[in-house]
Amino acid sequence: MSKVFNWVLAATLVCGSSVFTACSNNDDEPEQQKATNQERTEFVEHTRAMTKDLAENLNFSSWEAANNFNTFLNLYVLDNPNFQKSILNAFTQEATQNVQPVEEGSELAKAGFQYYATIDLTNFNYRFTMNDANNGFDMEPAADFEVLLNGYNPKSQQFEKGVYKVTLKTTGTTMTRVSPMPNMEGTALLMKLGSEFQFALSSKLSGSWNDDFSGTMHYQVPEGATDGSKGFTADAVIRSNIIGGTLAENSDKTQLDLSIASDRVKGVATGRALWTQNGRKMLELSVKESGNHMGIFSQLDMSKFRSTASFFELVGSVMGSRSIDEAKLTLLDDLTTTFSIRNLGKILELEEEYRTVGRNYATKEAIDEYTRKFNELVTAEIYCKGTNQTLPMRLVTSPVGIDYWTVYGFKFSDEQDYVSMLSLLDRKTFAYMLNIMDHSVDHMQESVIAGRLLLQYALTIFGIQSQVSTAD
Repeated sequence: MSKVFNWVLAATLVCGSSVFTACSNNDDEPEQQKATNQERTEFVEHTRAMTKDLAENLNFSSWEAANNFNTFLNLYVLDNPNFQKSILNAFTQEATQNVQPVEEGSELAKAGFQYYATIDLTNFNYRFTMNDANNGFDMEPAADFEVLLNGYNPKSQQFEKGVYKVTLKTTGTTMTRVSPMPNMEGTALLMKLGSEFQFALSSKLSGSWNDDFSGTMHYQVPEGATDGSKGFTADAVIRSNIIGGTLAENSDKTQLDLSIASDRVKGVATGRALWTQNGRKMLELSVKESGNHMGIFSQLDMSKFRSTASFFELVGSVMGSRSIDEAKLTLLDDLTTTFSIRNLGKILELEEEYRTVGRNYATKEAIDEYTRKFNELVTAEIYCKGTNQTLPMRLVTSPVGIDYWTVYGFKFSDEQDYVSMLSLLDRKTFAYMLNIMDHSVDHMQESVIAGRLLLQYALTIFGIQSQVSTAD
């Protein structure tokens, strides 16, 4: 993993450390190793049950299905030259019907275009059906934009016709994205699209159509703006409804709520994410950041970022000297960590140095120096709703085998020093941690790649990478 991923993971452990460190049944541990401190005992016993519950009941069916769907869509749609050819033919067919000369002195003229053609994606209603040979698509009018795909049915264990479907619809306030018209030099292609996108990824594996994934996405720029250079707001609601025995072994219903607001004039941004699974609030994150660098949606060459590591390198590269003014991360609607980071860029530099030094058998004094520097940049505390405890948190240096690590420590009110999270670990805790990681790590890695692709497609759809942009 890249340097930024390691730090993001560490920041996540700020709130998750109580879940993943002090939360196992240690009845088989020596009596003298059990906490005698009352406040620590209450905290450990409460979170112990939560970790066991988490390890036993985590369901990755939606995650697994999303990765499978993404792989399938990449192969047969997004990276399929036959589909791209079909779409291009449809675009060309519509566009060539309304080619017009640009007005003298207009933005299009200044950009070097002599002609322009318009495609209204809010009314681009066609169905693309994969043919029997699986090497092309037939096009016909439809109620929405649809793609019908042949694919493997795990129930029948056969490759079947028309068992997957992608549906897209764009509505709301009209925006216009401008790009060069393929194969027509000097002609601009104006694509009208709405500020709201609705989508559904469906399958007929259960015998009838089921929307395995569906959702809506909104994107808006400040009034009077033609692009996102001064800021934007975006939000999305993504739902899954997986029927057991189709795309995944177990049934699963989830909802992911996302929202981002960026004010590039003032240099501030906020974000929120909420993940609910089968009616249970699993994770909630809110972030407020500030700084003088707002480059995350600037001109990006996404073709350079093809791996898990490079995707996180991309995230780190756009952080600059920004700061997290306040972030709150809540697990299982119970454990909330509030933390702030002053100068994300400096944190990333220190973390890279720290890892290099640590791998060369650094002394405790050397690691202590990095612990001190981290503490100058990070503040955190954790609140446990189940026990009504608020615990200050601070990075401390702890021995791990022959090495020393910088890890988080908790300050219990009836103890003098911060207690290292590692001192709260026991064998069963490690077992639960391994269970969770073993079940999730492959899905996580695949989803990072999928996330990079989705970011690329989102940037393309909204025209953020375009050199020319207009609005109605």
